[in-house]
Amino acid sequence: MPHFLARRQTRFANSEREYVFQCIERFCRINRPIRGYYMEFGCHSGTTMRMAWRHTKQFDWHYLAFDSFEGLPEIGAIDRQDIWAKGKLKTAEEEFLAIVTRAGMPRDRLTTVKGFYAETLTDALRARLASRLAAVVYVDCDLYESAVPVLRFARHFLQLGTIVVFDDWDCFKADPDKGERRAWREFLEANPSLRFEEFCRVSMAKAFVCVAL
Repeated sequence: MPHFLARRQTRFANSEREYVFQCIERFCRINRPIRGYYMEFGCHSGTTMRMAWRHTKQFDWHYLAFDSFEGLPEIGAIDRQDIWAKGKLKTAEEEFLAIVTRAGMPRDRLTTVKGFYAETLTDALRARLASRLAAVVYVDCDLYESAVPVLRFARHFLQLGTIVVFDDWDCFKADPDKGERRAWREFLEANPSLRFEEFCRVSMAKAFVCVAL
């Protein structure tokens, strides 16, 4: 893709993400207090974390950044698509921290969890973070095999009003048996007591709000 087209697509994608965070900000203002964590799985260039901070810094939240900081893992058969490759979307942890703190986020309101999800999302980590629940769970990990452990971990942090955002909802040509769509469907099947309502929708992303535990 020519560079000018890629830049235009990036601007469009970011304008849509801004809309999602505007919706989150309004929801949390009207329904306050919604306290807890902003949990972001898949942080790459720090773009969404900066947006999250800009729109929600007035709330009593702590920001958690979960990422390998080494790019995508090995791509399994179920997740093969031309746009994905091992190591793609890499931003080093130090670079990510510099980007986010330059945007004004105090270092003491941000925690990074480095590593691939299957290795880092442990019971020990869950216990360490147990003092808060999630206000927002932002799932930008692209792959089915990454989204599965993310949702399993996030289950323990849900509260009424938790917003779950899927940044890559329509990857894999919106196939319900692929990617984040499949992971979400299986998660809901495994947790029948949970109930969600659609929160907002943009071209490639979709968000839900938890209404029953």
